[in-house]
Amino acid sequence: MDNQDKTIQFIDSEYRELFRIPDGGSIRVTFPPDDIRGFAVRECKYLDDTHFEIRGNGVDTYHIAQFAELMEKMGAKYEPAFQLQNVKIMPFEVGDENFLTFNREEGNTCIGHIAGNFGQQGDRFFSSWSDRESGGNTPEFQSELHSAVYALRQDVLKDHATMLAYCKNYPEAKLPDMGDLNHYGFKMDTESRKYFVRCFAETSTKDSRFIVYAYDKAAPLIEREQESVMEQIREHKKAPKPPRKEKSPDKKKSKKEDELGGQ
Repeated sequence: MDNQDKTIQFIDSEYRELFRIPDGGSIRVTFPPDDIRGFAVRECKYLDDTHFEIRGNGVDTYHIAQFAELMEKMGAKYEPAFQLQNVKIMPFEVGDENFLTFNREEGNTCIGHIAGNFGQQGDRFFSSWSDRESGGNTPEFQSELHSAVYALRQDVLKDHATMLAYCKNYPEAKLPDMGDLNHYGFKMDTESRKYFVRCFAETSTKDSRFIVYAYDKAAPLIEREQESVMEQIREHKKAPKPPRKEKSPDKKKSKKEDELGGQ
C-alpha cells in the first residue's frame, strides 16, 4: 500500500504480500512447538521500502525477502502484534450505498480509500492509498487501517478466488442498479470507524479489483442526528396549526357583573 507515511511490508518467500505495519509497529513471531522460545513480540523500524530493523535484545537488519526465507526455514509464523478484536464483516445495508462510491457528499467524513487488486495470478495483493485530506489520516488511524486490511485479508480479500466465493455466499450483498456487473458491498465496524469494501467479482474477466473506503464513525453519526433534528423542525413547521381560540367577552362580562352584583 503506497502511502505518504512509512510502512513496513511483510511478504512470503514468493514475494506475496502478507501484511503491513506502520513504522515503529510490532510483529509477533510464533516459533515451532519444539522451540523453547515460544513466541516473541518485536518492534520494527522502517529503513526503506525493502529493508527494516527488528529491535529486541539487539538490533537486526533484514531485507523483506531475507526475513521471509528465514521464517520459512525455521517454520515460524509472523503476524501483526496489534490486531482488531471481535470485528465482523457483513453485507452492506440499505442506505449504505453512498459509502461504497467516490461520492463527494461523504467527503467530510471519508478519511480516504484503498484501491487494489490480486494481480494476474489472482493470489497477489497490490494496493495504493488515496487520502481525502480530511485530517483523519493520523498515526493512530494508520495503525488501525493496517489491522483492518489484515482482518479483511483473512477473509473476503484473501485472494481473487476467495473473494468470488465470499460474494457468492452473500447474494444480498450485490449492489443494485449495476446491470450485469457483479459488484458486491460489505462493511466492517471498529469502535470509532467504518470500513466499506466494494468487490468487483467479475468471473468472465480478469478484473480482480477491490476498494476499501475508510470513514470516521463519529462525524456521520453526528450529522445524521443533526439532520434528524432539522427534519423534525421542518416537519413541525409544515404541520397545520390548530385553530386559534377566541376570547369570550360575554363570559368576562358576566363574571364582572356577578362581582358587581355581589357588592
